[in-house]
Amino acid sequence: MTDGGEPPAGAADPPLGADSPAQRARRALNPLAIAGNLEYDRVMFFSDAVMAIAITLLVVDLRVPDVVLYPRRVLAADGPKILSFGISFVVIGLFWLGHHHLFRYITALDRRLILLNLLFLGTIAFLPYPTALLSATQGEHAVSTAFYAACVAAIGLVELVIWLYATRAGDLVPASISPARRRYETVHLLPVPVVFALSIPVAFASPIAAQFSWVLLVPIGRLLRHTRVTRQVGAASD
Repeated sequence: MTDGGEPPAGAADPPLGADSPAQRARRALNPLAIAGNLEYDRVMFFSDAVMAIAITLLVVDLRVPDVVLYPRRVLAADGPKILSFGISFVVIGLFWLGHHHLFRYITALDRRLILLNLLFLGTIAFLPYPTALLSATQGEHAVSTAFYAACVAAIGLVELVIWLYATRAGDLVPASISPARRRYETVHLLPVPVVFALSIPVAFASPIAAQFSWVLLVPIGRLLRHTRVTRQVGAASD
């Protein structure tokens, strides 16, 4: 999950997917799905499909009665459902953007990474349930708020694990991707699991305060654009 802000790639970050002859030779000996091949594309298409279905399922609880005499009352009654839908739509949408962003750098897949990606998709596909629970309690119940926060924190954590594994597996991220860029992506993946995890104990004191704490991700994302890691990436690009 990312806000999309990133320094421009430059000389220290060759074209994404660029690779050395030695690395390509090692890949030829390993059963990896490489970007541009059908096996790799199938994983990406499947990932997009799962997230699209998860977003679609968010609207299942939004149903208009067959007879509506007072639309204002219907809207008022469905307000919590609409709000929960909006929150989860933004959450899944940002995770979708973040997933696409990471796989600009992850240009090959091995069995473990595919399994990690399936785990990530499983947590995404499960999100409509805590969303429905949150709306059913009108966002005022500590357990439903804490459960929702735990689910989103789990998604963010799995996304972080995917990136950390890919950067340490050897051949899944091209050697041309600089260490500064790798640190930059890692730092930008941390706020989501941290903020949502910290909001869990807050939810038991005040569910509304916990939900408002999720908005902190916006200023945190903007602040991270000015961190030392970001400046290092920008300097390496000059």
